[in-house]
Amino acid sequence: MRSAAELKNFCILAMRMLARERDIGAFEIYSSSSVHRIARLGYTSEIPCRGVEEVKALQADGFQVRIEMKSDPHAIGTAYEAGDFSMAALRNALASARRATVVDPHFPGFPFDRARLPSASGAHDLARARDPELARCAWRILDGALAMFRKNTAGRQPDKGLVIGGDISIVHDRIAIATSHFPTVRSDESAHFSASVTALIESLDAKGTASAMGATIAEMRRAAHEGGRMAVRRAFSLRSGARPPSGKYRVVLGPQPIAEILNYMVMGSLTTGAFHAASSAYHGMFGERVMDERISIVDDPGVGAGAVHRRITCEGLPARRTTLIADGKLTGLLSTCYDSHRLEQDENRAEKLGPKGAAVHFPPLNAYRLGEGGGRRFDSSPGSAGTNVIMRAHGGLSERELVRMVGDGIYIGRVWYTYPINGQRAGDFTCTVSGDSYVIRDGQLSEPLAPNSLRINANIRQILDSPIAVASQPKPAIVWGAPEAYYVPAIAADAITLSAIGGEN
Repeated sequence: MRSAAELKNFCILAMRMLARERDIGAFEIYSSSSVHRIARLGYTSEIPCRGVEEVKALQADGFQVRIEMKSDPHAIGTAYEAGDFSMAALRNALASARRATVVDPHFPGFPFDRARLPSASGAHDLARARDPELARCAWRILDGALAMFRKNTAGRQPDKGLVIGGDISIVHDRIAIATSHFPTVRSDESAHFSASVTALIESLDAKGTASAMGATIAEMRRAAHEGGRMAVRRAFSLRSGARPPSGKYRVVLGPQPIAEILNYMVMGSLTTGAFHAASSAYHGMFGERVMDERISIVDDPGVGAGAVHRRITCEGLPARRTTLIADGKLTGLLSTCYDSHRLEQDENRAEKLGPKGAAVHFPPLNAYRLGEGGGRRFDSSPGSAGTNVIMRAHGGLSERELVRMVGDGIYIGRVWYTYPINGQRAGDFTCTVSGDSYVIRDGQLSEPLAPNSLRINANIRQILDSPIAVASQPKPAIVWGAPEAYYVPAIAADAITLSAIGGEN
């Protein structure tokens, strides 16, 4: 990776050069260096295998330049260069930006902030973890999984057909940004890990999973020590699963399903861009109650226990906590400078936001240029995204109490293939129950549920507007491919439609 000093020095030289261009009214130079390192698990007991694949790395270094023409403040051009931080590369990018200039009547100008921010203190120690550390953690996961498998098959012929899959990865990025509206170059650095393990015991038709995320080497080692064991232990407890018929059920949705629903169905509706496009599921409801009064949701890039830590946005502004839902009411939106301006100037703003949002200002605290895996990249445009999304509930209960209140129903521990039906605004969604789930009988977890035997067909309001109860403790949950880290509680809901997959019993 490029050092923070190298990125900052390039921005300083670029500022000096761009300031001499007489046809440019304002400019922005954004440089980044990011790496996504991943160790994949691939163990099969019946087929020769490597166990852990060679550590792979996706690295991206480069810069993006955006210019505003002096002749027309709405005429802007954008170009980027990969890998080359020379002045020749900057001149090439500048020429490309001039050729690509378009007139955008909604362009509000680059962010203006004359404050002098303190220098970045660097990322957490996870940024110092290298490939050998990542490989050791992957082997620790596999060793733990095999040890747990042997423990559960001790004294008898081992069951065949053990498959361990998943990965452990680290996303590490550095950025530096300078504009003609900032007094100095601003920089940031962040790093976090995620781990996901799936254990299949084919002879038992059993599947168990485990996942973790964090921001330190110690957390990553602890996750590696526990992940493989937990996935295999859960697989043994989920053998010979039941296949309930289609119908309406009382359900307890664990943290992972709630995180999936938030990621694919809710967060996209909590942006200024969605309200401007009239595609939000909460169209016309800003300031109104959109969820149960017990629920609050915030995005916090600085929370100590969060996996993702960011000091500035990819527009160079301070990254701060955003309260999205407060006691069930919609009180804030994720936003970029461009989308904040566009919504605030929208002639249909009152209709799109509702009467309580007609005069609200939306600070641009959530603009990030993200690539695949969630790292910040020079070749992406600023978009609204969360960091650590935290859902809390007043008067919450334990998960055991939620199960007891449901009485008879289904505990859903993991889902996948979550996507909207009828568009985002409708709030309808479907997803498949993929594992870690049980039938609930008489307020107790009973027989396990067969993986991929049920599909949820519901609306977000059935889950979030009037739940039976909400758990008190937010727990970390990973959504595959999402840039945000989620910390959410379990939720119990009534009359949720579940459709049997593969025929009725």
